[in-house]
Amino acid sequence: MIIHDFLNWVETAPDGPRAEAAGALARAWLYSAMDDESRKGASAALTVLLDDPCIDVRMAIAHNLCRSSDAPRHILLSLAGDRQEVASVVLGASPLFSDADLIDVLANPQEELQQVVANRSDLSAGVCAALAEIGTEAACRALLSNSSAKIVPSSLLRLAERFENVTDLREALLKRPDLPMHMRHALLLRHARSIGETAVAGEKRDQADGDNLLADASDKIALRLVHGASHAQLLEMSEYMRASGHLNTRLLLRAVCCGRFRFFATSLALLSGVPEERIFRALIAARPSALRAVMRKAGLPMRSHQAFLLAIDMAREGGADLTADLPLDLARMLTECLLGELQDEALGADGDILAFL
Repeated sequence: MIIHDFLNWVETAPDGPRAEAAGALARAWLYSAMDDESRKGASAALTVLLDDPCIDVRMAIAHNLCRSSDAPRHILLSLAGDRQEVASVVLGASPLFSDADLIDVLANPQEELQQVVANRSDLSAGVCAALAEIGTEAACRALLSNSSAKIVPSSLLRLAERFENVTDLREALLKRPDLPMHMRHALLLRHARSIGETAVAGEKRDQADGDNLLADASDKIALRLVHGASHAQLLEMSEYMRASGHLNTRLLLRAVCCGRFRFFATSLALLSGVPEERIFRALIAARPSALRAVMRKAGLPMRSHQAFLLAIDMAREGGADLTADLPLDLARMLTECLLGELQDEALGADGDILAFL
């Protein structure tokens, strides 16, 4: 009877009092000790109020029910399909929405609602993946700012593929410590390419110069990233560099000269099919013939072998640990000494190797 009288009253009541009454009814449903019959009546009344023409009435219901896990689910689902202002209240906070519910919302053309979903706390990997795939630029920006969102590497990859040309999103991805190494290389290379394209356009450089600068940047980025990397990361990076066409003689010679012996051995093993342990044994035992055989099998040109062997020999004589990364100051000394040795024409070093060093 009370609910019946309430519904009769709201038909003629002004907007303000109706909104206040709707909020009070929502709170009563959550917190009052009602019997089953009264609770059903209250739920029915709230359902009727979902069709109220005054947005303040629906907003009052949304604000009072949005954080409760005991709220009537059908009420929350209906409010999620309401106007953007109302839907944002429940979509941003209600624990009653399943991943499927949230993913359905992401297909909504309202960008604001995508952003609301992206800002939810403890967003699941599935919803993050959906956002990475179909989310707007603004929604994905919100997702990357959401520290509690469970963004898996495959979703980061998709975000990198979609927004590699969007500077602030690219930078947001690069700031993430969980970004896989090969994605970090790709994004940094995209950044270098952007700078290079600007330089070529502004200074009217030859395209070949731009390509050489980009290749140089790729090497430097890779060797900076692999410093201190785990073995799994080295394997991932070597495979990525090979697949992208960046794992070449120049990079490997630079790796040796920079003291990145672990990356050199891992890459050589990948290219040659020779077990990594055997390559390390050959490095430590100073077996030039074995190293030449591995380099030939890996496809490194014979004209480069002397430079590799000299660099390895100098590092060994300097007491370097050939199973670890060399400190930068020692790597610089190694390169300078190697360059001095290769000036000896009797060693038969090609001009392009000297120019590279």
